[in-house]
Amino acid sequence: MNRFNDEFKTKLFDTIEDIELNSHVEIVTIIKEDSDSYRDISIKIAGIVTFLVLTFMMFYPKEYDFYLIYFVTIFSFPIAYFAVELIPGVKKLFIKKKRLTRMVEIYGRALFQKGGIRFTDNKIGVLIFVSIFEKQVLILKDRGAESAIPDEESQKMNENFAKIFDNSNIADELLNTLQATQEIFTTYIPQIENDINELPDNLEINL
Repeated sequence: MNRFNDEFKTKLFDTIEDIELNSHVEIVTIIKEDSDSYRDISIKIAGIVTFLVLTFMMFYPKEYDFYLIYFVTIFSFPIAYFAVELIPGVKKLFIKKKRLTRMVEIYGRALFQKGGIRFTDNKIGVLIFVSIFEKQVLILKDRGAESAIPDEESQKMNENFAKIFDNSNIADELLNTLQATQEIFTTYIPQIENDINELPDNLEINL
């Protein structure tokens, strides 16, 4: 994830700080390469490739040496497995969108819980979780923020963040989209007197 380098992180934290200076909201943005390894897909594809290789060598009119069949079959599995692992686009072709969405939600909710985002005094924590492989953004709001922001504004926010993957420069598009949320948070979760930053902007969570 070279595009999310130190320079990007500085801009990200500055953007979050700017939003929180004008609103009582507490935003945490977490970016992960993926929400699951999906290794079972690689194993299934490798198994199918191995079966096809064995079938071809067994029934092709040309006669192959027994040892050649044995070793080619054995090595077909790891070669196919690592090929799929190293080419994410291939693996993704075999994963249903419903599963991708479910894994992003499971991982995002786990981050929300483990990161303590639900522990702000007025329940105004908001997690913006970006999962690169799945090309999805999950926005989770604690109940205070959820009740404060109208459904139509939340829907618009979700749609805007979903569009960041339509741009070749995801990092810049994420920053622009995040900055655009300031008006929503300022309007519906206005700043209060003596507000303190309850959640670190650079929160790192490993599951």
